[in-house]
Amino acid sequence: MQRYVVLGINHKFAPLEVRERVAYPERRVPSALRDFRDRAGSDECVLLSTCNRVEIYAFTTAEDARARLLGVLAADHNLKPDYLDRYCYSHRGIDAVKHLLRVSGGLDSLVLGETQILNQVKKAYLMAQSEGATGKALNSLFHRAFGVAKRLHTETGISEGQLSVSSVAVGFIRRVCEDLGSKTALLIGAGEVGELTLSYLRENGIGRVLVLSRTLDRAKELAQRFQGDAVPFELLEDYLPAADIVISQTAATGTILDRAAFARSQKRRGYQPVFALDLAVPRDIAADAAEVDGVYLYNVDDLERVVAEHAMARSKELSRCQVILDEEASKFLAAFQAMGVGPMISELRERAETLKKQELERLLAKLAALDPAQRDEIASFADRLLNKLLHPQIQAIRESSAAGTQELLMLAKVLGLEGDAGEPPGDAP
Repeated sequence: MQRYVVLGINHKFAPLEVRERVAYPERRVPSALRDFRDRAGSDECVLLSTCNRVEIYAFTTAEDARARLLGVLAADHNLKPDYLDRYCYSHRGIDAVKHLLRVSGGLDSLVLGETQILNQVKKAYLMAQSEGATGKALNSLFHRAFGVAKRLHTETGISEGQLSVSSVAVGFIRRVCEDLGSKTALLIGAGEVGELTLSYLRENGIGRVLVLSRTLDRAKELAQRFQGDAVPFELLEDYLPAADIVISQTAATGTILDRAAFARSQKRRGYQPVFALDLAVPRDIAADAAEVDGVYLYNVDDLERVVAEHAMARSKELSRCQVILDEEASKFLAAFQAMGVGPMISELRERAETLKKQELERLLAKLAALDPAQRDEIASFADRLLNKLLHPQIQAIRESSAAGTQELLMLAKVLGLEGDAGEPPGDAP
């Protein structure tokens, strides 16, 4: 179980300016997975990168797993490990398991109980699986996490109310823009959160929709879905003055709209208010754009103001969620340990079967005069006796597994077994 490790950085431990420096664009994930396996010595790994967190889930034998994962994460972003270390957290063993269960269930999110993170975790897992970066260990863990998330959202009230970052963002917008029917929304990029935000705006009666994407076909597809107009990306500044609401979530590595762009836009707008929601990490909109008259700029961290209003109603469900988490973590631990003793039990059975076969052949050779039925009866007797003798030993192995690795190792020594009595093999759950 100690081979499960997670290293992460999230909204609780690091400000946005730090998180955006370690974010992984989707195109970089495959190479990053190779780095964490090859350079950090992880047998398996999954990389989760969202606007609020970057986490590496690994299955490894390295005792210094945190330092290795941190070193690769820092090197990937040209940062010093010592600088990054102050913002990172790590968990190992059952604590790593419980952390993933909490993350998948939305209990570690900016918006308590939100469901969007589950889709992001699934996407990260499927990406790692397609790259050959997972095996039975992480496969079983992530599938357990998906099942736990479903339990949390169906058996508790943790998901009730305003949940996703997108719905919270629209709540933010409606505070500033009372009459959405007379407003124009400009979506820049095709990020999932931005797209969902636009869908909520459409449901709330937004007047006009403009969609920009570096791929014009993608922009046309989204524009058609939201009864809007597609705009070539290179015409961004030409259409910016038309927008009362700007939602940006691109995969750009730097800002795409600076203070000067908004200054020119606002001059053309007569300095009418514009609500700018930057959902990208790294940020799409320069922070000093908020200094331009009439520009109300919000980023993902600003959502905490609205989150606080909705978290209280669901916080009473946390105790019920914790009971489910503890129960599911215990089940996973038991299954993991049972898989770990499999080789021991197999070795015990194989050794006993070999001895039984040798002694049975020796006995039957001396009793050559017996007819086939009598010989079969003796063989059946040998099988029954062997099973009765093995049963208490196998039961003791399973009970020792639940008690801990040291007790299991001691029992293996007493029984004269040479198989692995500790952690299961790298491809075991």
